[in-house]
Amino acid sequence: MSSNAPELRPDAATPSAWGEAEAAFYAHTIVRSGYARAVLPLLPRLLPDLLDIGAGSGVLSRRMLAPGARWHAVEPQPEMQRRLLARRPALAVRGIRLELSPVDWTQLEPAVAADTLLAAHLPPAQREPAAFHDAMATRWRRCMAWVVPAQAGPATFCLAGVLTPELHGADTRPVVERVLAALGPTRAPQALHFADWRYEVCFESLAAAQAHVIERLRLLPGDERRPQVLAQVAASARPGRRGLRLGCAKRSAVLLWHRD
Repeated sequence: MSSNAPELRPDAATPSAWGEAEAAFYAHTIVRSGYARAVLPLLPRLLPDLLDIGAGSGVLSRRMLAPGARWHAVEPQPEMQRRLLARRPALAVRGIRLELSPVDWTQLEPAVAADTLLAAHLPPAQREPAAFHDAMATRWRRCMAWVVPAQAGPATFCLAGVLTPELHGADTRPVVERVLAALGPTRAPQALHFADWRYEVCFESLAAAQAHVIERLRLLPGDERRPQVLAQVAASARPGRRGLRLGCAKRSAVLLWHRD
């Protein structure tokens, strides 16, 4: 692949479903969770060449790279792009070259490919796994890895698990089961691993924790669920060093495909 990868141009970037505040909150909190510590041992490491679809802030991928590696990150969200680019000096010390495509994966040039492809918690891999699998077929040479939610509970937003099903209103069947069923036997991964971890956020006050959950549910002021949601958050919160902790158990599945 050419070394002239598309450079960051926020004015030309593909619009993202995430707003700036939401992306910043996720990037700040996920790195403080047990996610990377639990999932990284299940992923290929010391990679010389990685195509990272939906790279986010690189919480997994930057730890998967060998010295001197090429890391092609595909990320349409401007806040995540800024966080990726902020890592360039530290990456350069290790000889790692970061190439950033500020576009959605559907807008990648056909020639973009790498030895290893990573798609961690990427919506297309969860909603249309067969189509996404086939679209990625020519973009990896040795290994493809997906990370998808596997907890028996909601996967709509990170703290949805503190609520009862009646309040979060989401499907509680593990996402990985739906993904594997949609892939079928012809597209099934050669390996499947699981990691348990916990997502937890420290809020400055109970009101801040409640406001976050209300906002993520998009509940209007007159919604009859609001009092129940406020009460559920209050019941789930625990004292922390600098406020209140709110968290829930998570499980991730790592799906791996290999080529000889």
